Amino acid sequence: MKAIRAISTHSFVCILITARLLAEGCPSGHETPEGIACDAVQAYADCDSKAWLKTLIRPIYGKEGDAAYEEFKKYMVKMTDENESKEGFVAPIIVKVFKARNFSMNGPGSMAYAMHGITGNMFVDIVVDVGGRLQILRYHVMQDKDQKWYFEPRPDLASLFAMSLNDEAPSDELLWGLNREGEHDDPDNLVNSSDNPKKKRND
Repeated sequence: MKAIRAISTHSFVCILITARLLAEGCPSGHETPEGIACDAVQAYADCDSKAWLKTLIRPIYGKEGDAAYEEFKKYMVKMTDENESKEGFVAPIIVKVFKARNFSMNGPGSMAYAMHGITGNMFVDIVVDVGGRLQILRYHVMQDKDQKWYFEPRPDLASLFAMSLNDEAPSDELLWGLNREGEHDDPDNLVNSSDNPKKKRND
């Protein structure tokens, strides 16, 4: 039994190391919308709740929304930390990153600026491989007063700032990818970034 556990642990560590190595060269950092979106994905893949929390936008949801946001963060921290020792957890590997896009409607950006001084309001489509299954994650990202970009993980709580998020057409301008030759089939399941990356939106 100890040998089996040791093998399982070794395999899990190898998966995490592989995810990190494959993500090298991927956009990263608060300086760009694509960078912070990728950092959020990678933090989840690395089971690093502290890194994930650092990607998040400050509370912008109003009294009740902010309270729900705090509970959501606690839940995600617990789940992310538990994933580190969960044998069945499969770390998502970033395969493609598309260029950030503005909303087709002017309302979300104008509202975010007027209410909270948010100077940028965009979204980023990221393709991940989860155990051989391709999925698209759509990340809502915002540029705050400090000119840094942050991940906004609860568009359901910020509907005024994310109108039409899930209705926008799929992105087609590639910024970065492990495979620029299109060897993978195009994934057709768009999931929201606030969902578990392993779960289809239409499940």
